[in-house]
Amino acid sequence: MKKLIAACTTLAPLYPGFVNFSRNEDGSVDITVRGDPTTVAARYICGYARDKGQPGRCTPGDDHCNNYCNQAPEKGRMQDSPLPCDQTHEGEFAVVKLTAAEWEALISEASK
Repeated sequence: MKKLIAACTTLAPLYPGFVNFSRNEDGSVDITVRGDPTTVAARYICGYARDKGQPGRCTPGDDHCNNYCNQAPEKGRMQDSPLPCDQTHEGEFAVVKLTAAEWEALISEASK
């Protein structure tokens, strides 16, 4: 059975950075490190991720509609450009695989 120890670098809900140690049944250890996420300015066309019960699809006229596609005339004239938003990208990550002997050597060196 695989054993896991993980620590997050932030309590942010989207893609937090972390360090993860997984000990495999053969004694080897996988160490995964992911950096903190980055946030970039972006634009969205509709509330596709926040639709009321329709993930991945536009719902013309709902609370998140900006009428960029002109499918909700009741929202007024069609918008000139999509609305601004922030988009979060997962941080970069790396995985290191250590044999049981390499792991024991690392731990014994760290405890000196």
